[in-house]
Amino acid sequence: MARAARRSGKKNKKLWLALVVVILIIAIALGVLYFVRPDVLQTVLSLIFPPETPQKPDNTTVTGDILSVQILDIGQGDCIYIEFPDGQNMIMDIGSEFATTSPWDAIDGALQEDEVENIDYLFITHGDYDHIRDAKKLLDNYEVENIYMPLEKAQDSATWLNLLEAAREETYTDESGAVRTAAYHENVGVFAISGENWVMNCYTYDLEDYPEGTNAERINSVSPICLLEYAGRTIVLTGDSNEMNEEYLLGKGYFGEVDADVLKVAHHGSYSSTTEAFLDAIDAEFAVISTSGTEEDPHEDYTHPNPGLMQRLRDYSDVTPDGDHDGFREIYITAEVGTVTVLVGENGGLNILTESGEKEYVGDGADSDTETDEGGTDGVADGTADTSGAALSARRKDI
Repeated sequence: MARAARRSGKKNKKLWLALVVVILIIAIALGVLYFVRPDVLQTVLSLIFPPETPQKPDNTTVTGDILSVQILDIGQGDCIYIEFPDGQNMIMDIGSEFATTSPWDAIDGALQEDEVENIDYLFITHGDYDHIRDAKKLLDNYEVENIYMPLEKAQDSATWLNLLEAAREETYTDESGAVRTAAYHENVGVFAISGENWVMNCYTYDLEDYPEGTNAERINSVSPICLLEYAGRTIVLTGDSNEMNEEYLLGKGYFGEVDADVLKVAHHGSYSSTTEAFLDAIDAEFAVISTSGTEEDPHEDYTHPNPGLMQRLRDYSDVTPDGDHDGFREIYITAEVGTVTVLVGENGGLNILTESGEKEYVGDGADSDTETDEGGTDGVADGTADTSGAALSARRKDI
């Protein structure tokens, strides 16, 4: 009995010794990999300890308080009408190409449709005509409480100087009936606009680095890059930002933790904007281009959207897989599908509707048909395929 116990004890010691030897061999192998092939080590560790896959909010429906971002189809230019979930609103840029029909009817029509009387925020990204054409007209016809503008030296055109004067003289009537001067803000450095459960973080040049001169590249580069965040979703708004300020902002490390949903592509799809490094940083799934040109027939003077840029968007894939779609699910061009409306619900639901009813995105849950090119409405709670302005307004309020 005692002899058997001793044999059992020796056997256990041998097993423990073998286990220790195996552990030492594994430790030495990992140590060698750490110094010689860290990439292989990372792969081995990821197989042993797989990272948790981050989960996006359910997006089969849009419910609760709704964020609505309309990229209006106004030809070669930018105008974005935002209705925040707490009832505030914003006009970001309001212009179109010189010698074309004024976009005012489309812009004013959208505001009247929603019975808007006051504008909470007018946000001007930069001073180009196709972004400010009707900005003074907006100030003349609506009371605006907050105005965000580039530095005065960012432009020198007559349209810009007239807008600058009107912006500094703008007044509004508060709830008590008192007339107040609109708050005037200069777009410099890092700043934020926020409300109840939403925030728009904006990034541009620090004052000491602000570009001098008014050549086209510098004028465009002062456009802030803004991250509009609500209910776990991020919409990237860019104005005419380009490789100049993208490189500057990336160098500051501002976009290290971004996992965006929608990108408003900068500068109408210009080749010199929306660099690969910027795409890698923001990791978006949908792209919207505001321009008068189509992919098959770009604008004859500016080549917007540029074929090289379109290929860059189509070739993009996530640098680090993060559990959502790898690359862009869909690219929307306003000249092809009309006004594009992005809806984000309090529940994190995401819908993208188009004026034409084509290429709509209404969620990717198991009970949804994901996307449709026929104006389908799975995931849209009110179940209507009507994408007219009135119907879009109703959806924003009632979904």
